[in-house]
Amino acid sequence: MVYHTPLKRLLLTPEKGADTLVWLATSVPGADWIPGGHYERRRKAATHKLADDAEVARRLWERSAAMLAAEPAG
Repeated sequence: MVYHTPLKRLLLTPEKGADTLVWLATSVPGADWIPGGHYERRRKAATHKLADDAEVARRLWERSAAMLAAEPAG
């Protein structure tokens, strides 16, 4: 059980877990935060370098579109 391990400190209450999402939903984009960013604890957080790779995004889009266009098996 997680409650009896060092991982316990990573657990958040529902209120703390929702805080950043509520802040983003109720504040002003462009004034309080920059759209398109990743936020943790009301601060802009670093993302993996591939998150901003246009080629990776294009390939993901194409593969997703192909999966949606595929005929269901059966």
